[in-house]
Amino acid sequence: MKKRVKRAKEWKKEQVSAIKDLIGAYKTVGIAKIRGLGAKQLQRIRKEFREKAKLRVSKNSVISISVGESGLTDMVDFVDDQMALIFTDMDAFELYKVMEEGKLPAPIKAGAVAPRDIIIEEGPTSLKPGPIVGELQNLGIPAGIAGGKVVIKQRNVAVEEGERVSPALAEMLARLEIHPIKEGLDLCAVYDSEEGVLFTPDVLHIDLSKYFSDVKEVAKAAFSLASHIKYDYPTRYTIGDLLSEAGEKSQALALDIAYPTPLTINPLIQKAYSNAKNLSMNACIYERETMVYLLSKACSRAQNLAAYLGS
Repeated sequence: MKKRVKRAKEWKKEQVSAIKDLIGAYKTVGIAKIRGLGAKQLQRIRKEFREKAKLRVSKNSVISISVGESGLTDMVDFVDDQMALIFTDMDAFELYKVMEEGKLPAPIKAGAVAPRDIIIEEGPTSLKPGPIVGELQNLGIPAGIAGGKVVIKQRNVAVEEGERVSPALAEMLARLEIHPIKEGLDLCAVYDSEEGVLFTPDVLHIDLSKYFSDVKEVAKAAFSLASHIKYDYPTRYTIGDLLSEAGEKSQALALDIAYPTPLTINPLIQKAYSNAKNLSMNACIYERETMVYLLSKACSRAQNLAAYLGS
């Protein structure tokens, strides 16, 4: 008897040590319920997540001691059923998404609580005509025979959310191939060791595409607001535009008032030269720069005069 107790204690120590090593080796640790999952389902899950995560099933006492001694004391509160630990380098949100996507539709069991309204849609079924029609009607499901097939006459809520499913209805839903639940690991909590934060499913259950879309919209709206009040509230996202705009406006003002600066001196000289040249040409002042224009103008007028006198 003492040997058995000693072996059990040694086994427990070895299990705790192994789990603590895994906790230290991965940046994310999840804890999930596995009640109701058979060996085949667990094998499937292990196979699917082999390259993404490591699944470790153990006794609750071993899990509690392991996470407690590893500093994850908040996670101990979630050890209250048949549990498993998940070790991965994915972040908490990615792990939750992978776990949810890995669940498969399954029949609901007798006595289980409906997670949502279980609806039987109107239309033909795969059931063969016979006594089944009476069984459906006894369960409150309007059924009949049409075209040699058992048909549901109208859309029917078989079980409302929160109600327990009777054995007869559970069997009938399975025969109708209605699978209202998803079978897989139910995450209870996820610990991110890098951030030192424990996440629960209500936080992790988000639509990432909608989340990023909302973030983009918020950023766009914030930038738009900052742009409208940019003179009163400069930010690191608008300061570049503000400085560029200020530079352009100050340069335009300097040009308007002929204020020489390193940036305006060349345009001002070019403008002065152009104005002086135009003035010289309009006043017929003979300079090297204007002679070509004045001779061309005189030639053109002489030709026009000759043409007029010749006519």
